[in-house]
Amino acid sequence: MGEKTRLIIDHARANGGIITTREAQALGMDRSVLARMVSDGVFRRLQRGVLALPGIDSAHALDLAAACRRLEAVVSHQSAGQLHHFEGVPWSPPTITVPHRLTNRFPGVHIHQSTDISDADVVSIGSLPVTSPERTIIDLAAVISDRRLDLVLDRALSSGIVDLTKLSEVFTGLARRGKPGTTRVRRLIEQREGRYVPADSVLESRLLQLIDASGLPLPYTQFRPAWLVPTNGRVDFAYPEHQLIIEGDSRKWHLLMKSFETDRHRDNQAQLAGWRILRFTWQDITERSDYVVSAIRTALST
Repeated sequence: MGEKTRLIIDHARANGGIITTREAQALGMDRSVLARMVSDGVFRRLQRGVLALPGIDSAHALDLAAACRRLEAVVSHQSAGQLHHFEGVPWSPPTITVPHRLTNRFPGVHIHQSTDISDADVVSIGSLPVTSPERTIIDLAAVISDRRLDLVLDRALSSGIVDLTKLSEVFTGLARRGKPGTTRVRRLIEQREGRYVPADSVLESRLLQLIDASGLPLPYTQFRPAWLVPTNGRVDFAYPEHQLIIEGDSRKWHLLMKSFETDRHRDNQAQLAGWRILRFTWQDITERSDYVVSAIRTALST
């Protein structure tokens, strides 16, 4: 194996098995030699100007890598969310962003254009350049539904993938009139700043969305009342000024005997401390939302 051949193979291995013909030529390899290497099976041609070592799996990952290298782009939106392991991100074709205003095409890949991606907005996952978790949330606001975005952000905050303070800082630097998703991200941040702690379950997220949509005041989330300190407990939502607790009951979770007994003990502690508790099931929240809102509103008024 010649020195140049070894050099471009090593370069491809260091970059997820991908090399562009432009990179190979910059390393001293002639196009005619590259063509012969493809015919000999040393590389396989993915797209025009993009080669891959044999044995590289996952067409989705290959398309992302090839498109990023060919177009000097970054993985973004749904594809970035999947690489960051965001829960609830809908499937999409491989998606990238080119950081300049040019018309670009790459077969099988969805391409966004942006002029405001900086080095601070990009992280590396394996050999792929990917928008940071916080930048990804802002980009997703332009392409997924409100309900889905609320869910994705809550789960990302709960898992620690996204930091709320950093999200606010990144948003402040990017927000401008006319930028897709700006209004939605601002709303999400404002709802969660101050006393917000991310909910631990989808059920809790849905309940919080319902409370917000109804015009009721937002409660404290994952609240730790003083009378629960001995058990190191916390409640889903609370209105301390009304001594009112709101809990979402997951049937799967509460079928566990220990969890059931723990909840009953906490309910008794609340009663002894002068607090009231409202518990709502998944069916209540999704099928009897008027009942849930009415019960909370009545409790807050008494």
